[in-house]
Amino acid sequence: MSVPGAWPSWAEELRDRYLSGEASMFLLHGNVRDVYAWPADREGQEVEYLNLRDFLERFLARSKEIVVYYNVSEGIVLPSPAMNRRFRTVANARRALEGNAPLDTWPRRTSEVLPLLESLVTDPAQRAAIVLDFVETIVPMGDMSFMGEGDKANLVALQRWSSDPALLQSDNLVILVSENLSDVHRRVVASTQLAPVNVPLPEEHVRQALIEATDLQGVTLEVEVSSLAKVTAGLTLVQIRGLFRQARQSGAPVNFRTVSRRKKSIIEQECHGLVEFVDPDHDFSHVGGMTEIKAALVRVSQAIKRGHRHRVPMGVLFVGPMGTGKTFLAEAFAAESGLTCIKLKNFREKWVGSTEGNLEKILQVVDGLGYVLLIIDEADRSMSSGSDGDGGTSSRVIARLKEFMSDTSHRGRVVMMMMTNRPDKLDADLKRPGRFDLKIPFFFPENADDRRSVAEALVRKIGLQLVDGATLDSVVEGTDGYSGAELEAVLLAAANNAADDDRAEVRQEDLDQAVGDVIPSRDLRMLSYMEMLAVFESSSRHMLPPRFKDLDTQGVLARLDELRMALGGRI
Repeated sequence: MSVPGAWPSWAEELRDRYLSGEASMFLLHGNVRDVYAWPADREGQEVEYLNLRDFLERFLARSKEIVVYYNVSEGIVLPSPAMNRRFRTVANARRALEGNAPLDTWPRRTSEVLPLLESLVTDPAQRAAIVLDFVETIVPMGDMSFMGEGDKANLVALQRWSSDPALLQSDNLVILVSENLSDVHRRVVASTQLAPVNVPLPEEHVRQALIEATDLQGVTLEVEVSSLAKVTAGLTLVQIRGLFRQARQSGAPVNFRTVSRRKKSIIEQECHGLVEFVDPDHDFSHVGGMTEIKAALVRVSQAIKRGHRHRVPMGVLFVGPMGTGKTFLAEAFAAESGLTCIKLKNFREKWVGSTEGNLEKILQVVDGLGYVLLIIDEADRSMSSGSDGDGGTSSRVIARLKEFMSDTSHRGRVVMMMMTNRPDKLDADLKRPGRFDLKIPFFFPENADDRRSVAEALVRKIGLQLVDGATLDSVVEGTDGYSGAELEAVLLAAANNAADDDRAEVRQEDLDQAVGDVIPSRDLRMLSYMEMLAVFESSSRHMLPPRFKDLDTQGVLARLDELRMALGGRI
């Protein structure tokens, strides 16, 4: 397998680990449905782009006499008639020794194919390679008690291969292929003699090489090739080719905007509704009050724009009662920082392994995109550390998320932003510095000046038209203890009052009536509990309101204990 040329990184890793004797079974996962550059053998020869099956068959055929490809749909396929004849000769010779009749055609059932392939790769006289594609259909993830006899037999077969001395000592090789590791039964993945190899999304220089090698006749390119290579981060080479094909057919030019739109639809489809791209239409100028919080986030956004990656937190945690503007401010930060903003949707499913697979897919896309703000709202629901009888799914999800957030190569490229009003339900280790370096507390407006700032920002946000002479004084004075969301409810009620009289502009009496009509939240104990949790989690004292700044840890804990007693079983 030692061949010259510039190979994809995963192919080099596979070759090096095989030649070092680390393993004879490998599991390729990740971006396995793309095309890959086959390097030119001589100067002037064009680089070919091959799918994984063709790439592996050609790659392995340089050192192996027999290369067998198998999936449950096509059955056994060999790349050449000569290899087909050789494999049939070897298989029938083994069958003759066992007293069985020779094969006229290759078997199709997996339960018959695997023993046949095993006899090949455990034969020390052969130099063979087997590629089992879509291996998740052969050994799917699932509870042993729910597996059929056929699935169990397949599972035992692959486990036996991974520890068979005959395979380990031979010059033979087995390659399993699956898009998601979590779709393959964990007993196979956990085998010490099986080496997983990740096939990553194409890097910038790989994307640029493909663009330069593509015939762009009939395509109007309005951006430089180098710039296009940058903005297509997160796309596969197949998808980049699709961009050009669509542009050629539609006649639309290829520019930053069209690439962004196409990229958005491709990735949302690729993640099957697991993520949502957020295109904020507001920035910090639309956020009233929160002076200290906005100043802290401005420092982060400036560090991102200037490339000071070491000054960018690995993650940001927003904590505080509902209605305090956490989600609104997160989207405003996305606009200020220039990061691609993705919001995590519900990725949990009832099927075994599906939740972990969904999360893995999301993290792969996020890692491939780079310079991403990943928003996880209501984190206490999707990332709860509590045991809910889910067979360990929650603990595996949190463990994978911890691993991703601890990868320092993501600093400055991927910012994880979680929002919750119940941080006590999150795993304590998830919230530590190094994962969430910045924990920001949110509170209701503290005084009349804060309420006025918020109300003025909300007037701009919702486009409220006030008649000349109308002021927000009654709103500010009559809403002590209201959240930002409740202030917005008052202003919307005033707009409705005006609309009832077929007026576009809001009068003073509309505002006064709305203040008296809207009822704020009365669950004061729960709100106080959420506020104290925000104080407890805050990573900076200067972001706390004056009434909390002098509280020490013991004082905060004592107050939390009092509130827990008062709330009883509600928490």
